[in-house]
Amino acid sequence: MTRSTERPAVTTPPTTGLDEAGALRHQLADQLADAGHIRTPAVDKALRTVPRHAFAPEVPAQKAYANDIVATCHSGDGRITSSISAPWLQAEMLEAARLQPGHHVLEIGSGGYNAALIAELVGPTGSVTTLDIDPAVTDRATRYLAETGYDRVRMVTADAEHLPVGIVPDGGFDAILVTVDTWDLPWMDALADGGRLVAPLRLHQYTWAVGFTKRDGALHSDEPLIVCGFVAMQGAGAWDANRRTVPGTGVHLSWEDGTPLPVDQLARALAREPVVAHTHVTVGGQEPFDALTLYLAGALPGFCRLSVDPDGDNGVLNPPPRHWPGAAIVRGSSLARLATERISDGEDGVYELVVHGYGPHGHLAAQEMAEQVQHWQRVHRAALCPRITIHPLADDGPTPATDDPHVFVKKHTRVTIDWPVIPGTAALLTDDEGRYLLHLRSANKPIWRPGQWALLGGNTEKGETCDEAIVRELGEEIGLVIPDLTGFVTLDTLSADVSFKDRVRVYHGTLNTPAHEIELREGIQLRWTRLKEIGEMTMDPGTAAVLHAHHNAHQPRGRHDDTLPVVEVREPRDHRSRSIISAHLVLIRDGAVLLGKRHPSSPFAPSTWHLPAGHREGMESAVTCMARETEEEAGLRISEGDLSLIHVLDLLDPGSAIPRMGLFFAPSHWEGEPLVREPECCTEWRWWPLDALPEPIVAYTRVALEAISRGALYTPMGWS
Repeated sequence: MTRSTERPAVTTPPTTGLDEAGALRHQLADQLADAGHIRTPAVDKALRTVPRHAFAPEVPAQKAYANDIVATCHSGDGRITSSISAPWLQAEMLEAARLQPGHHVLEIGSGGYNAALIAELVGPTGSVTTLDIDPAVTDRATRYLAETGYDRVRMVTADAEHLPVGIVPDGGFDAILVTVDTWDLPWMDALADGGRLVAPLRLHQYTWAVGFTKRDGALHSDEPLIVCGFVAMQGAGAWDANRRTVPGTGVHLSWEDGTPLPVDQLARALAREPVVAHTHVTVGGQEPFDALTLYLAGALPGFCRLSVDPDGDNGVLNPPPRHWPGAAIVRGSSLARLATERISDGEDGVYELVVHGYGPHGHLAAQEMAEQVQHWQRVHRAALCPRITIHPLADDGPTPATDDPHVFVKKHTRVTIDWPVIPGTAALLTDDEGRYLLHLRSANKPIWRPGQWALLGGNTEKGETCDEAIVRELGEEIGLVIPDLTGFVTLDTLSADVSFKDRVRVYHGTLNTPAHEIELREGIQLRWTRLKEIGEMTMDPGTAAVLHAHHNAHQPRGRHDDTLPVVEVREPRDHRSRSIISAHLVLIRDGAVLLGKRHPSSPFAPSTWHLPAGHREGMESAVTCMARETEEEAGLRISEGDLSLIHVLDLLDPGSAIPRMGLFFAPSHWEGEPLVREPECCTEWRWWPLDALPEPIVAYTRVALEAISRGALYTPMGWS
């Protein structure tokens, strides 16, 4: 939605001569218009017309017209259960609803004032139905709507999870506005095709007001996401935060949109000093980074929200604000969480986003999260806001499985988040001798293609076009303006498995300045290079592809529009023979071996018995992997020195191009009893006699156990 910078035309009289409440009402509307929250004359008129103070008689007029909420109902423990929302947010949501005279509108969450604003917008030919679960709220709103002349608003007392029979008009509502914090959107069937739904939607405890249009049976967002907060949904639509507390620490982890993981094992992790992974990504002191946290929620398995008791002695550095829990991931007995470090002075300051890792493998978890922060910075940060698409779930079928990480499956709907990619920019500079200006990038910075020869350029920044970005980047890198820059190609980099990684808009220009006379402000070195020389250089594959495309082009100059030819380059695959290394624990007690039953939804061997096992991570040894996986999966503690290699299984699965080397270890000593610590992977542990193994069992597990019983040290499987 394009936001106008012009104030909407004011159709009401000036404030001169108005009573105090009227003057305050116009003053508030002026403030909202100046700030860009009011963008149309209709919304401006409604806010100047409806007496907000009449719906909040408990507070002075000055407070009623402050740009803040007015609490109207409280629970027995003091929590706010109903309120008049902040005017700026009401204006934003009304603008997003795009209400017109004659529209039929449903409001979920009543207070009276917002319903009166909607009534002004739809006029006498439209209709407004407002619904709330609390009779005290609807009685109060009914009284004030009648007193202010808006008694044509229809008031309904009901649980919004299932709308009462007869409430939906023929063809559906033209718009639905939700003014309570909602975890799901079960009202799609009540919305007309082409209608608008505006709601504060919760995703992993983050709440954004989102405007949707219904098309082809789905909801499609087309408004900027607005961080907000509302009172919680009550009744059947109330959500479960799925909160778990790490024993004895005052640290709480919540999986509101995911499967809760065990947390008891994290107490020892939090007793250690954390490792810190630097991202080199910075934010201003007042700059929100809610888009990043939403991205991390989808990109990182095991994502959760971390909160800390303010008076708890838990060793968590840089605790998150009380009402804004931090982003975190759990990896077995280790944990990583997003934090900040102040790196500059000033009133607001500049902060670097860092990741704190706790536990024996906290460094790996921290690095995993830091890499996703860097990916967001490079690929998504300056792009348009993410697009959210919501499809209904079938009432009579299982929850659909998906491999897309940015999908959240809820009770009634499936939420998909699409993250637009910001194109990088690069300058293909040539001279009259047919040479190319290349730039050697630093090998010691967390940047794209470190230590390689590449084109000059960089990413766009927020609000910047590619044309503006390449001019800025060249100024920052070499202090020059290239007057004849024109678009040449779009370069798309794909991974070895053909998934998208990066997009760059490449510009062509001419420059006839010796490399030693160019002031290099970033990087290591510049050089003019001929095409025949690039085979001897450590070069970014995309740069090499662009140089060849230019050399082979009949018309090397590009165009000024966006319809540039596309050059695709795939990341090189390492063709050296490699194997996947896995470690398996053979734990035998009284002639029985410990096996775990895989979860029915496990991508590997669902509902099948298997040994405690896992793949090694990072640079860890196989025995380190075995000790870690045993504790993470089953809560058993085994010293690496007590593990002995008893078998090697050389496995080639049918249809797989990568062999697997399974290492089977037996411990001489262990501590603890088997516990289900990863319920999303394993549902139970059981001891099975070696001569009566269960069915179904992983085929290679049976082969290995039978070979171990015979005393064999090596078994090839699947090679013939």
